[in-house]
Amino acid sequence: MFENLSDKLDRAFKVLKGQGTITEINVAETMKEIRKALLDADVNYKTAKTFTDDVRQKAIGQNVLTAVSPGQLLTKVMNDELAELMGGTATELELTASPTIILIAGLNGAGKTTFTGKLAN
Repeated sequence: MFENLSDKLDRAFKVLKGQGTITEINVAETMKEIRKALLDADVNYKTAKTFTDDVRQKAIGQNVLTAVSPGQLLTKVMNDELAELMGGTATELELTASPTIILIAGLNGAGKTTFTGKLAN
């Protein structure tokens, strides 16, 4: 599932390769492809639309530095928006009760066992 999403996101960013500036047109095309990729990965429509709309607003009109391509800039904007969507900052676990029970859920191969091992240390 994640490989398919990753491939679709890579294809969406190819629209911006070689572009000198970020324009409304190339951002709109890229966001349309990203929204489709998210929907194909079973992301809620409202969440995908809100996310892509927020990224579009933040990306349009930003100056592209000579050392940074438009694709890299849009990737950073998306990363920042995803971090904000997921809660912004990390919070400490409050382990007041003993034993502490934590539910770990995820798809096959998503890293639940690895995460649980790291959490136990």
